[in-house]
Amino acid sequence: MTLSSGLIAAVALIYMALLFAIAFYGDRRATPMPPRVRAWVYSLSLAVYCTSWTFFGAVGQAAEQLWSFLPIYLGPIIILVFAPWVLQKMVMISKQENITSIADFIAARYGKSQTLAVVVALVCLVGVLPYIALQLKGIVLGVNLLSGAGAGANGTGAQDTALVVSLVLALFTILFGTRNLDVTEHHRGMVLAVAFESLVKLLAFLAVGAFVTYGLYNGFGDLLNQAEASPELENFWAQTVNWPAMMMQTGLAMIAIICLPRQFHVAVVENIEPRDLRLARWVFPGYLVLAALFVVPIALAGQMLLPAGVTPDSFVISLPLAEAHPALALLAFIGGASAATGMVIVASVALSTMISNDMLLPWLLRRQNTERPFEAFRHWMLTARRVSIVVILLLAYVCYRLLGSNASLATIGQVSFAAIGQLAPAMFGALVWKQANRQGVFAGLLFGALIWFYTLIMPLMVGGLGWPLEALPGLQTLLYGPIGVQVDPLTRGVMLSLTGNFLLFAWVSYYSRTRVAEHWQAGRFIGHDLGTKPSNRSMLAVQVGDLLLLASRFVGEDRARQSFMRFAYRQGKGFDPQQNANNEWIAHTERLLAGVLGASSTRAVVKAAIEGREMQVEDVVRIVDEASEVLQFNRALLQGAIENITQGISVVDQSLRLVAWNHRYIELFNYPEGQVYVGRPVAELIRFNAERGLLGDGDIEEHVSKRLYWMRQGTAHTSERLFPNGRVIELIGNPMPGGGFVMSFTDITEFREAERALKDANEGLEQRVSERTHELSQLNHALSDAKGVAEAANQSKTRFLAAVSHDLMQPLNAARLFSAALSHQEDALPNDARDLVRHLDSSLRSAEDLISDLLDISRLENGRITPDRHAFVLNTLFDTLGAEFKVMAAEHHVDFRLRGSHLRVDSDIKLLRRILQNFLTNAFRYAKGRVVLGVRRQGQSLRLEVWDRGPGIPDDKRQVIFEEFKRLDSHQTRAEKGLGLGLAIADGLCRVLEHKLQVRSWPGKGSVFSVTVPLALQAEASMPALQIAPQGQTLAGIHVLCVDNEDSILVGMHSLLSRWGCQVWTARNRLECEHLLSEDVRPQLALVDFHLDDGETGTELMAWLRTRLGAPLPGVVISADGRPELIAQVHAAGLDYLPKPVKPAALRALLSRHLSLR
Repeated sequence: MTLSSGLIAAVALIYMALLFAIAFYGDRRATPMPPRVRAWVYSLSLAVYCTSWTFFGAVGQAAEQLWSFLPIYLGPIIILVFAPWVLQKMVMISKQENITSIADFIAARYGKSQTLAVVVALVCLVGVLPYIALQLKGIVLGVNLLSGAGAGANGTGAQDTALVVSLVLALFTILFGTRNLDVTEHHRGMVLAVAFESLVKLLAFLAVGAFVTYGLYNGFGDLLNQAEASPELENFWAQTVNWPAMMMQTGLAMIAIICLPRQFHVAVVENIEPRDLRLARWVFPGYLVLAALFVVPIALAGQMLLPAGVTPDSFVISLPLAEAHPALALLAFIGGASAATGMVIVASVALSTMISNDMLLPWLLRRQNTERPFEAFRHWMLTARRVSIVVILLLAYVCYRLLGSNASLATIGQVSFAAIGQLAPAMFGALVWKQANRQGVFAGLLFGALIWFYTLIMPLMVGGLGWPLEALPGLQTLLYGPIGVQVDPLTRGVMLSLTGNFLLFAWVSYYSRTRVAEHWQAGRFIGHDLGTKPSNRSMLAVQVGDLLLLASRFVGEDRARQSFMRFAYRQGKGFDPQQNANNEWIAHTERLLAGVLGASSTRAVVKAAIEGREMQVEDVVRIVDEASEVLQFNRALLQGAIENITQGISVVDQSLRLVAWNHRYIELFNYPEGQVYVGRPVAELIRFNAERGLLGDGDIEEHVSKRLYWMRQGTAHTSERLFPNGRVIELIGNPMPGGGFVMSFTDITEFREAERALKDANEGLEQRVSERTHELSQLNHALSDAKGVAEAANQSKTRFLAAVSHDLMQPLNAARLFSAALSHQEDALPNDARDLVRHLDSSLRSAEDLISDLLDISRLENGRITPDRHAFVLNTLFDTLGAEFKVMAAEHHVDFRLRGSHLRVDSDIKLLRRILQNFLTNAFRYAKGRVVLGVRRQGQSLRLEVWDRGPGIPDDKRQVIFEEFKRLDSHQTRAEKGLGLGLAIADGLCRVLEHKLQVRSWPGKGSVFSVTVPLALQAEASMPALQIAPQGQTLAGIHVLCVDNEDSILVGMHSLLSRWGCQVWTARNRLECEHLLSEDVRPQLALVDFHLDDGETGTELMAWLRTRLGAPLPGVVISADGRPELIAQVHAAGLDYLPKPVKPAALRALLSRHLSLR
């Protein structure tokens, strides 16, 4: 059964499009993947190890010998389960050294040799090209089987298929593998696509295996029984396990999981978080176990059910086709293609990185025109990587043509593994053997690569060209000569190349000189020396004077000698430079230098000086001199920086020893000469300060241990100390990345003295308010004397008003509530009492207006009014003013008329309303007949006018009326109780809004006050008109909770609301509210003061009430604090706001609105 080429191509294109989409999503994802998802993606991406070899070739191996396929699965499982530290160490080193490829890793270990990086890159290129050819062969095999061309077809169609696949994979790799110049910027899209391919190939293989085992047979037992009884398999069962080959291949697989470029790239370079290895350690071995589960059943079934001559590598696809299951065969093809494409993509990225970074980049840097803009350099490098990807895949295609169709997938895979295996000795030395050096790596690689090429590649090329094997001298003996053990030629070639490589690597490394740079890098790669030389090689006889000479080059001769003499004194011995240095002297030298060089570099330098075999002391001294110059420059730069700041600075290293300070630090603590030096334990300085009483009272050791604990824990802290001399020092401690601690010391004595003086001043606030009030009165009388005196008086008045207005509002609020409550009992009061109530209410309103005016003046003078300008329909404002002043007009017997407009203006509606309110209030106060509020258009502006028929204003008084506390008392008015602030407030608000204010007057006839407002330039969402609640709506039965810390306000609120028919509960704090709620009180509305006792606010109490009731209880915050930020906070909490004193009409309207919303 066959499938059409069009169907195969369509399915392949759809699958590649899906891969493109997944990779695109991974790259474009705005946020990183969650840690758990990222760890699973990383674990599945490791399955790029499973290529066409494991998908097709493992079955082919099992068909030749039952268990020969196991090594490719056992090798990685052994490494990850029993030696996970190998990958963990590789990941940690790579992140520390910013490694981008396995060539970079090996070169960095061996002194950062550029030549070695090029050699490793060439080995990887030569070793991986056959492996990529294997993937192309696997894809072509699948296409041939599905189309009916035969597994071994190698005609023009197969060649075209391999070429098209190569170009498509090159396009994918370029798009998602070369987006960034920095390779350590992880290719999230590519890794996500590889993880998806890992799932696809596993599911496809399991599907075929389950079909064979349970669809064609009745499980594993039935299949094995039939296979054992099958005469076709009689020779198959007679074959024995080739243990040498099994062991060699297992070792090769263990090497491959570490050394394969694609595996290194996915496991190390693409690792985002080292902790992901914890999950991958178990997920990837589990993946391999599942992938190996059905290898044997498919191999046995293929030999029993398929005709003789069918290639064993094709069993995975041939079995479904033979049983007329084309969909399953197509799925198997997709699985094999996934196994192949994942490897090709990642391997191409890894190889292109090595080629561009290790071969092309050094050549570019040696050119004359390397000083080019970054964008040009980035474009050049990315282009080089992209071109190298295309070249790599085309070379793989050529390799595929040269290898021919006779070599099995497993053969090509083992040949490629053997090539990459030549890197194993170098990786062994990089990870565990400190004595390994560059010369040994070069020698081993060259010798092993020659044997690999001659014993493994040449036979394949000779077979592909049709030449006899005897044409190559000595090859027949090497591969087929008797050695006492039955070993196949492939295994023998691998053993010969690896053995020769490792032996020569070890021999040359052992007997050649190791450079200092390699010693340093070995110290960064290897934690413990596993390959030290035999003890019969004596160490150099190092004297104390030698160590002193070495230390002097870093810390200076005086400091080094002082440190050495102090150490000898602590040891109870005299300082003798001729004395042989023991381990204690060596450790002291390392501690002294660690503050300058760091721990790892210090250890490398000191050990190189005392353990280096052929390494001359002159070499060490030369390197030390070079490093010393750089370090001294850096230290001078740092010291110069910290010496020029006003704070004291001290820096300690990871071992809590002092490494840096400035002169200010010495001054603040008054240290004696010689008390502070590099390497001194900070514990000794802390104890010294504690003994002098600088740390306060308490046990000295407790002070020391507490501060050392903070530093060891890396805990940032801030504190203050009062020294015995009266100085106050602020201490700020912060940990440094990588260990250590930085302390800054600031003398804040003057600041604390100023703070104390301010505190003393605040304590006498009441007395000063009285004094300022008296001064304000005197300054007001002397207002005309001098401008400076007037300004001082005005500022004092402003501070006084701002301070006392809030407290005055509290009793006024209670009084207004009592007055409103009495006004609802007019029918029960005698006539004279009703008159008294009306006079009381009028007086309270006047007092409230006066205080409001004072507050407005205070805010204007302080510049605390910030306009909120926006576009609104003018009638929105006029309707509100009409509703407010028509009632007042009736009381004053004034004919009030209003003429509005539907045009939109740009202003602050609240401030503009305040201006017009002052105009109208002034007009009502002086008018004898009609008052008109109207509007006239002037170009792009509207002039809002208030006309009255009052006595008019003389010309010489038209500027005086806008001054504070100025009134024209020549007229008899209905309200003689004003302070003369209304027009001054209107004038100030117009200046804030940048609106023009005008006044026209005709004495004896009337006046016109106007403000000019600009029209809105563009349409905005109109503000909703204020809803005037129906006054006649009954409030009977509504449950109201009142919370205030003033008992008089609670009594007044209870009296007023009760007369409106409300059921009222009162409380002073949260505790009383809790008591009411426990008695099943369920309010429908809460009236809450903002400033309550114990620092609690009304918004916090309302949030608690809503949580306690489990329902969005409506609430109104009542406060005399009218700051805009406070009102915004109230509204943000979903609450209404009413100013104190509460106007009964406004309160009733608000209650009615909430009642209508229920």
